[in-house]
Amino acid sequence: MPIFQDASVQDIKRLLELFPISKLKQAWPDIKGTKDEICYAVADRRDTDAISDFIDTNLSCCKQHVYVFSRPNDLTELPNSIGDGERILSKDDLRALFLIRVRYSVLLRDPLEEAFIEFLWPVRLDITDNNVVVRFIVLQKNMGAYFDRSHYVAGRTSEEEDVIAEIAKRYDLSVADLHKGIKKLWDEGFMDSPRAQYKKPISTASEAMDEEKGIREHNPELYETLCESPLFRTMFVISPGHGGTEVFFVDPSKGYLVFPRYSDETGDTDFVISEILRRNQ
Repeated sequence: MPIFQDASVQDIKRLLELFPISKLKQAWPDIKGTKDEICYAVADRRDTDAISDFIDTNLSCCKQHVYVFSRPNDLTELPNSIGDGERILSKDDLRALFLIRVRYSVLLRDPLEEAFIEFLWPVRLDITDNNVVVRFIVLQKNMGAYFDRSHYVAGRTSEEEDVIAEIAKRYDLSVADLHKGIKKLWDEGFMDSPRAQYKKPISTASEAMDEEKGIREHNPELYETLCESPLFRTMFVISPGHGGTEVFFVDPSKGYLVFPRYSDETGDTDFVISEILRRNQ
């Protein structure tokens, strides 16, 4: 069954709610009102081509989890589907946008009852010269907006780990180590880290600077240690004037990036990812 073509107005409305209201207003300037009203009006038009283009263009503005793999030499095209999802847009066989239908099981209290709610989940695959990049919009939903009773989420039908495992197995992908790119950008002053986890000879250590100050700028001795050490989950803040989103987290040996905030400008997170990969060769 085609997921997007058969999606209900409510499905599409919930999908659009993942995006900043500023981008919704920019894409559909003729529609006025609150974010809820704009999403409903756009969904009601059911222009799936326009919505697909909007998702692809503005995914970079959303909260994201990003997984980076090394590209096999024989990988030249992207799949038509991943998991239970379908491809809704592709560009030059180098980028494909997918929607996965995710069903949440929610347990309601007083009285006890099990309810279900579904969301369309955008996932994008990009092929670069040397890498395969899998990008998930973070599906963080406040279930209180949909249920007026005390509740908790019992589970969901698809997780990032499931999708990543399928893609990695299908194409025999290996995780890309991002240490080289991260440390080059850090050395260039593109960003600085107020919080870092790293490997010591026989232990793991965490450092957090007071007042979120940057380690490179304010603690050069620690910075030199980190330059020679494997990093684990580390927070970086982009330096003013360098472009890109404001904050991201990275676990370099896992090829894993987290963009925890909405971005103001289209392409901000694209830029950060491309700068890391360009210096990672």
